[in-house]
Amino acid sequence: MTRIRQAIAFGRPIGRRSRKKRSLKARLLKALTSWNRHQVSRIVGMTLLIWVLGAVGLLAVEGKTNPDFASFPEALWSVWILLFSGPDEPPGTWAGRLIVMLLQGVGVGLVGLFTASVASILIERYLRRREVDSTAMDNHIVLCNWATRGSELIRQVHSRIVTDWRPIVIIHDQPDEIELPDKADETAFTDVYIVKGDPTSEVALRRAGVARAYSVVVLVDSREGKHADGKTILTCVSIRNICKGDDQPNVVAECLNPGNRIHLRKAGADEVVSAHDIGLRLLARASLFHGMIRVYQELLTVRKDNNELYVVPVPEALVGKGFEELSVLFARTARGDPRGCVLIGVQREEEMMINPIGEEAGPTRADDLLVVLSRKHPKLEDLFPA
Repeated sequence: MTRIRQAIAFGRPIGRRSRKKRSLKARLLKALTSWNRHQVSRIVGMTLLIWVLGAVGLLAVEGKTNPDFASFPEALWSVWILLFSGPDEPPGTWAGRLIVMLLQGVGVGLVGLFTASVASILIERYLRRREVDSTAMDNHIVLCNWATRGSELIRQVHSRIVTDWRPIVIIHDQPDEIELPDKADETAFTDVYIVKGDPTSEVALRRAGVARAYSVVVLVDSREGKHADGKTILTCVSIRNICKGDDQPNVVAECLNPGNRIHLRKAGADEVVSAHDIGLRLLARASLFHGMIRVYQELLTVRKDNNELYVVPVPEALVGKGFEELSVLFARTARGDPRGCVLIGVQREEEMMINPIGEEAGPTRADDLLVVLSRKHPKLEDLFPA
């Protein structure tokens, strides 16, 4: 899952200022949530207390003369009926009548509180709905299919240290299955929306604005069992049928069977991640070189003051230079400039060269990509102006 998050690049920031100011809807939702967390238990506790006290009181003043309150069980039954429907016959004593009057008033109040609580729960559920018919946004992230691990993906993409905030649109055919934390409790789940539909359907993809998206992440639909990769392939094909031209979203697909990587690439996935395959590789590395799991976790976790790996274009000023010369230049910037970064490797088309030796990589080309380690998304044009 963290590898999928790592594959999503970040662009220009949007909507950061709006997050700082809570809307009236958010404040109302928080108030209703606080009410509902405690009100039901209060109503139940108050009802039990009034029920028992009323039974004891009427047993004491009416027990000798009124058969409805002759014993404690009879008194409990009679008080329960009295609270919500009223007595069939008035008590014989003035003390009993006073108690009945109080119980009747309390019963009306409890019914009102219960009705108000049910209404507020319904309103809260309505305000919590994130389902939308369609989206008009752009440069957002589309998440196809849903699984509980999707919540962690959202937390990573919407981490507080990420300066380039992008809305997330989830496409799922069962929106009620998606349980997200409250936006007031976790700000990472702000700007998260749900479009109901099957992600293999072009209609649902268009409603989610896939053609205008920055990235599309296709999760494995575990409900499909061993045929889950087939649905992922169909989803990628549908996405590519919609997205035409040069400005297309980056499609990151999760696969269940590593053997289906080539089929997913042919279907239009730019990057394919197999959590099972990566997990086995990490286990193998950890068995040979102790402590490596911690290293990978640090690299793949978005956290303050954490270094991360980025793949960025080669600036014009560095085109034609060899990897050894570039490594020296990057090392100099990393010493005194907080924007500095460490050069790790070079990606040339489909070939990834990590720490190439000698002239293995050759001179850098204009269409190459550099793999760097940095605290923030590096802007190499500022570090190495033309």
